[in-house]
Amino acid sequence: MKYSIVIYPPREVQDRANALRKRYDSHYTLIPPHIKLVDAFEWENVLELTERIEKVAQTIPPFTLRINKVGTFLPISPVVYFGFEKNEVIYDFHEKLIHQVLNQEPKFKFTPHITIAQDLPEQELHDILGRLKMKEYDMKFPVDRVHLCYQLENESWNVHQTFLLKGTK
Repeated sequence: MKYSIVIYPPREVQDRANALRKRYDSHYTLIPPHIKLVDAFEWENVLELTERIEKVAQTIPPFTLRINKVGTFLPISPVVYFGFEKNEVIYDFHEKLIHQVLNQEPKFKFTPHITIAQDLPEQELHDILGRLKMKEYDMKFPVDRVHLCYQLENESWNVHQTFLLKGTK
C-alpha cells in the first residue's frame, strides 16, 4: 500500500491555502492542505510501520511553524507553495523518519511547504507567483502531531493513524 507522513495545519491556514488551491491545484479534492514530511512510499506491514513512526514521534518535541513566504520549485517542478521560516526541529524530524523509519536516503532536498498551485502552464504559475509575492504572509501555528496517510484507489488520501509528538526540548 502507498503511504505518506504529513502535518495538517490548523483550519485557518487550510482555509487560506484552499482559497487558492481550489482554483490552482489539481490535487485539491484528493488531500487537504498539508506539509509532507515523507514523500509517498510503498510499505507492506503497517503494524511495523506504525511502531517505527511512534518510536520517532516520541523523540520529537512539539514545535511551531511560521509561514513567511511564497515560493516555487520551477523549473524543476510546476509548483507554487507557502514556505516556512527555518525550523531545525522539522528538518530533524524528516531526517529521522527517512533514516530510522524507512531506512533510505532522501530522493530530494527536503523543503517544508504547503502546495497552493500545481499542474498549470508555466506562464500561469509565474503570474500566480508574481501576484502572491506582492502580499504578506505571516501565519504561525503549533505542531504537536503527525499523520500516517494511505492512498485509496481513486488517488485520494485518508488518515490511517495520528502520532503525538512527545519529545522534550
